Amino acid sequence: MKTIKLTPIKKGVAGEIKIPGSKSYTNRALLLAALTPHPVTILNPLQSDDTHAMIDCLKTLGIDVDVGENLIKVNGSIQDVKNKKYRLNARLSGTTIRFILALLCIVPGTKILEGEDGLNKRPIGPLVEALRQLGAKIEYLGKKGNPPLLIKSSKLKSGNIAISGETSSQYISALLMISPCIPKAGIQVDGEQVSKPYIDMTIDTMKTFRVKVKNDGYKNYELLSKGGYKARKYSVEGDFSSAGYFFALAALTKSEITVRNLNPKSMQPDKKILSVLKDMGNVVRYGKNAITLEGRGVRPISADMTDFPDQAQTLAVLAAFAKGRSILSGLQTLPMKETDRLQAVINELKKMQIKTEKTESKNYALTIYGGAPKPARVKTYGDHRMAMAFAVAGAKLKGMEIKDPQVVAKTFSLFWKFLASLGVGVIGAEQKNIILIGMRGSGKSTISKLLADRLKISHLDVDKLITSEAGLDILDIVRQKGWTYFRDIESKIIKKIFLLSDTVIATGGGAIVREKNASYLKKNGIFVFLNASANILVERNKKLSHNPRLTNKKTIDEEIRVLLKKRNILYKKLADITVSVDGKKPKDIVDEIIIKLKEKNI
Repeated sequence: MKTIKLTPIKKGVAGEIKIPGSKSYTNRALLLAALTPHPVTILNPLQSDDTHAMIDCLKTLGIDVDVGENLIKVNGSIQDVKNKKYRLNARLSGTTIRFILALLCIVPGTKILEGEDGLNKRPIGPLVEALRQLGAKIEYLGKKGNPPLLIKSSKLKSGNIAISGETSSQYISALLMISPCIPKAGIQVDGEQVSKPYIDMTIDTMKTFRVKVKNDGYKNYELLSKGGYKARKYSVEGDFSSAGYFFALAALTKSEITVRNLNPKSMQPDKKILSVLKDMGNVVRYGKNAITLEGRGVRPISADMTDFPDQAQTLAVLAAFAKGRSILSGLQTLPMKETDRLQAVINELKKMQIKTEKTESKNYALTIYGGAPKPARVKTYGDHRMAMAFAVAGAKLKGMEIKDPQVVAKTFSLFWKFLASLGVGVIGAEQKNIILIGMRGSGKSTISKLLADRLKISHLDVDKLITSEAGLDILDIVRQKGWTYFRDIESKIIKKIFLLSDTVIATGGGAIVREKNASYLKKNGIFVFLNASANILVERNKKLSHNPRLTNKKTIDEEIRVLLKKRNILYKKLADITVSVDGKKPKDIVDEIIIKLKEKNI
C-alpha cells in the first residue's frame, strides 16, 4: 500500500486554484440528461470515479454518452434501452447506485444492480420500499436492505410514496428525478429530513431542465410541470466539497487562498464550512465566481453538521489544532458513508494524541479536545475524504503521512497536485507511467494523446521520438539503415524515458520484443494492451502506406496474422490491463482504460 509524506508550508502563502465541477451536480445532470428525449451537453463536469460510475451505468444500458475534455454529451436517452438482461456496477458511488436504481424501475429489461466492497454494505432498503409502493419489482440478491438487487419492472404506476427522511436525502432525490416519468406521483416524508440542501440542489437541477417541483417544508413534494425534461445544455458549477479542504488549509496556516470557479450564491450545503471558518476567526471575501479566505488561525467551535456532513472530517482536523473543546453534532449519517467516518476520525485523531468523546444519540456528536496534535501515519479506510481532510494537517504539522493516497480519485484526482501548487510538499505522490502496447494500427498514438489529456498528465510517443532522434521518418530510417538501427534507437530512448513518471507513453508495436525494453518500461510503468482483432488490424494497416513492411510476407494480411500470433503472447504476458478496441470510439476506449486504472487504484 502506497504512503505519501507531507511537508508543511513554512509560512502563510498567497495562492489561487480553480476548483473542478461539483460531483453532486454532475451526477444529477447525467441522470436528468438520460431522461431527456434529445441530446444534452453538460459543461464543466467533474471527471472522477463517482461520475464515471454513473456514465458507465448509462452506457451499459445502451445510452450513448460521449466524454470530452471539459464536457459530456449525453446523446442517447432511456428511449434507447432494449428489453434484455443488464448487469450494472455502481462501483463505490452511493449517488450512482441510488439514482440508477430509480431509473432502472422505468426502463425495459431484467437488471442486476450492484456495487463494490463497502457500497454493498450501505443501506438502500427505504428507497426499495418506496419504489415498491409504485409497483416496482425489486428483489434482494444478498442481505435484505442492501445491494445487489434484481429489478424486473419497466414502468411504475401512479400513487403517493411514503418514505423516511432520516437516513439519506439521496432517496428523495432519486424519486424526484424520475417523477416526470410516472403518470402521477406524490412524495410524503416521515420524520426529520437529513441533508436538506441536497434536495434543494436536486430541485434546482430539475428546474434548469425545465421541470418545477413544489417543496412543502420537506414533508411533501409535487410536480408543477408537465411534459418532461427539455434542457439542451447544463453548466456544472464548481465543487464546494473539494474547495473546503483549501479554505481549511488557509485558515490553519494563516494563508490567503482564492478558489475560483465557485458560485458565491450556490445552494451546495458544503458552502456552510465558510460560516464555521468565520466563527473560527477567519475572513471570507466573495468575488465574481471566486471566494477568498484570509486565514487567521483556528479556535474552538460548536457546529451542527446535519446539512453538510461531508465537511465533518475537515473540521475535526482543524479542531485538533484549536486549543480547547470543540463539538461537532449532527453526525448521524457518518457511520453509513464509504466507511464509518465517525469512528475513522476518532481512530486517526487518537494517533495524533488528540482526545475525543463520541455521543451516540439520535444526532451523533463528537467532542474534540484540541491544542497540540502530533504527526501520525493516517489510515484512509478507502475513503477519499479521510485522505483529503487529514492532508490539511500536513500543511501545518511536520511528519504527517497519508496511506493509500490514490483514494482521492473518487472525487478529486488532482487533489495532490493542487495541494503541492500551494507549497505543501507531497513526497511519494508520483504515479507510474501508463504504457500503451499493442500492434501497429491498434490506436496507441491516438488513445495515448486522448488519455493524457483526460488525466491531465504528460504524453510521449516513442515512434515520434525515434524520428526526431534520427532526423528521418520511419520509412526512410528502415530503407536507409535497416530495422536493427531503428530498434537500437528505440532501445536508447526507452532507457531514458523509463525514469519519467506520471506520463502516458505510446510504444511502437515491436518495442517490447526486446526483453530489456519491456523490463525498463515495467520498472515504473503500468502496461495497457490495446487488443485489436486481425481483421481490424489488416484494414487499418492497408491505409498506412507510409510505414515500412515488417516481414517478407507477400501481403499485409499474411504479415499481420503472423505477427499477431507471435506478439499477442508477449502483449498478454506483460499486460496489467487489457482493453478490446474493436468497434469502439477512441473516447470510449479512454473511458474504459480510466475505469480499469481506477479499479486497480492507479
